[in-house]
Amino acid sequence: MLTKSEKQIMDLLWSVNEPLSCTEIVELSGEKTWKDSYVHSLIKSLMKKDMVEIAAFELISRSYARKFKPKLNKEQYYLREYLSENPDNSFIKLFASFAETADDPKQMEQIEGIIKEWKKSHNV
Repeated sequence: MLTKSEKQIMDLLWSVNEPLSCTEIVELSGEKTWKDSYVHSLIKSLMKKDMVEIAAFELISRSYARKFKPKLNKEQYYLREYLSENPDNSFIKLFASFAETADDPKQMEQIEGIIKEWKKSHNV
């Protein structure tokens, strides 16, 4: 489970879709008054939670800054959280509930295509 601030960092990383340094995170955080040291602490926590990883090093002035990227996309994160709270195959129940309420045939066709591709790649 992410804290509110960790979630805000992740939302930023997901939205820009490119690795960011702590300084860039501070700059892009808008009205937040986060300091570099606080963002470093959040990133360290996110690394422990296996949410971000070092993507690159960038030379800034005379030192190198680490750039971070998400290890999971937003959908993978929410699925992981859901499954950790509902480990009893309830994903199937969730999907069944979605299928019952779906009103867009194109979405169901996309899901069928995903399932077909999965079967093909897993020789099922």
